[in-house]
Amino acid sequence: MPPKAAPPKSKKVTEDKTFGLKNKNKSKKVGKYVDEVKRQQSGQQGPRVDPLAARAARKEEEAARKAELALLYRPAATAQKVTPGVDPKSILCEFFKAGTCQKGNKCKFSHDIAVERRSEKIDLYNDPRKEEQSTMESWDQATLEEVVQKKQAGQKVATDIICKYFLDAVEKSQYGWFWECPNGSTCHYRHALPPGFVLKKDRVKEKASTEEFSLEDWIETERGKLDHSKLTPVTKESFEAWKIARIAKRTSEEKKSRDQKEASVRAGRMAGLSGRDLFSFRPDLFVDDDDAADDDVYADRASDDEGETDAALASAADALADVDLGDLPSDEE
Repeated sequence: MPPKAAPPKSKKVTEDKTFGLKNKNKSKKVGKYVDEVKRQQSGQQGPRVDPLAARAARKEEEAARKAELALLYRPAATAQKVTPGVDPKSILCEFFKAGTCQKGNKCKFSHDIAVERRSEKIDLYNDPRKEEQSTMESWDQATLEEVVQKKQAGQKVATDIICKYFLDAVEKSQYGWFWECPNGSTCHYRHALPPGFVLKKDRVKEKASTEEFSLEDWIETERGKLDHSKLTPVTKESFEAWKIARIAKRTSEEKKSRDQKEASVRAGRMAGLSGRDLFSFRPDLFVDDDDAADDDVYADRASDDEGETDAALASAADALADVDLGDLPSDEE
């Protein structure tokens, strides 16, 4: 008898978790949610994303974005012209120097950076060692700052105090390429110019130029800027006439002001007047009362007080002189 056939597997009815959900076929967002629920129910997993590949893709995208920005904001290179008889390979490509040359090996110009350095001419008439051995006697402020910055580029110190030997050498124009600090190469102080430092010789020149430009020179310079066609030249006669007119004008103004103040005092308006004005126009306001004491009375009172004090001191001295010191008890008793 043949074995019994296995009963057909009945499909397990699963609960529809999306039952009653609206807009299943209309909303894209809801559709994604429905697909995710069905995938979870069926035990399927979505496509796995390799994190390393995703990171590499992000790096490539960032590099492409930076390259595009650099290409947009990079200054444009101009087309190069070659002098007849000159090898183009001895000239550095300007587009390659700017990073925008797309010709590669087909470019007729050189893509070797060393070509530009080799093309610089060497000065055969000057010894470069003289420049290194020179001191700061012939330097200006900019050259001194450049030499100090290059020479002390790798110096590391823990203080902002300037080395006194360095400042002394700079002031005496002894500083140079071969100058060495008495403290040695391990000096703890800074060998750098302080902010706003000015050479002593420059300060002397500035002071001399300031002294040379006197007040008389400034007056003559300002006079030269005036339009002489619209002005009257000053002579002795014109100056005396101007002075007489000025004195007369000032006298008239003072008399007018005095008359106005006097009219104000007569009308009883004393606001704005000084004590001198009131004393001039109304001296009766400054008369003392009948019982007021003058300076002589105060002087007499002061002298009487001094006399009484002297008399009291004299009587006290006489009383002490009459005391018999023998009647006083001693320490031995």
